[in-house]
Amino acid sequence: MRSFWSGEIAFGLVTIPAKLYTATKDLTPQFHQLHKECGTRINLVRRCPKCNRDLGWDEIGKGYEVSKGEYALFSKEELAKLDGEESAGTIEIVEFVDPLEVDLAYVEKSYWVGPGGKNARGYELLRSVLAETKKVALAKVRLRTRTRLALLRPRGRLFSLDMMRFAEELVAADEIIPGDTKAANPREKQLALHLIDELSGPFDAAKHPDEYRSAVLAAVEEKVEAGQVSHDTTDAGDAAPAPGASTGAKVIDLAELLSRSIQVANKPGPAKARSGESAEAVDQKSERAKPAAKKKRAAG
Repeated sequence: MRSFWSGEIAFGLVTIPAKLYTATKDLTPQFHQLHKECGTRINLVRRCPKCNRDLGWDEIGKGYEVSKGEYALFSKEELAKLDGEESAGTIEIVEFVDPLEVDLAYVEKSYWVGPGGKNARGYELLRSVLAETKKVALAKVRLRTRTRLALLRPRGRLFSLDMMRFAEELVAADEIIPGDTKAANPREKQLALHLIDELSGPFDAAKHPDEYRSAVLAAVEEKVEAGQVSHDTTDAGDAAPAPGASTGAKVIDLAELLSRSIQVANKPGPAKARSGESAEAVDQKSERAKPAAKKKRAAG
């Protein structure tokens, strides 16, 4: 399988080359809109109702609606600046958490994360220590145009990157007003517990296939065999997505970088390094900061 993103996992001062692969696929049957008369697939045009004409992509901008019919306009360059370039090409680990504390409602979509270079020592080190500590890494990663939260967790010999919603995207339970509830009587509770016990078993998603998809595919096969198909002669090719920038691997001393990461994490103040910043850069910043601090004390 080909990867669609190449970058690195930032773990303290250690950078681990990595690649992302799709881990899920949408198999929901897709129906297209056709012209009933000739069976041709119709086009969805970009048309301005005021100018009464079709528009090209170079004529289309984006706006945020601030009130009914009023929009704050943004250029592509302005939109690119809003999210910044800080996490581009990097899965930046910001914290390690207990997976049992993460509500499943936060999880959106999953990807496989494989090693990005021939030397996978750093990749395997992080995977093994997460598995041993039963922790998952909370990370920030920029895919396409937005920086999102994600969970980096070991799954067998690989990592899974589970894209997450932000806290403000979840609807709070207190916004839903429940009806009047009464406690179940002992007989009802006993029957409910018995039913749960009867229906309990090990989780296996394969036991519950998509019946709707199977029914649609069976119906499609019947129509094909009966000759109830149309032929669209128009060409509607899809553009291939642009691949991510690749990151080369280099020989690193993992123990040394991890030791320095711990030292940097314990340093107070601005000398603390950001993920992926080299130890030499941290030391240089600290040295440059010393003369400025002396001048400030002398002036005081």
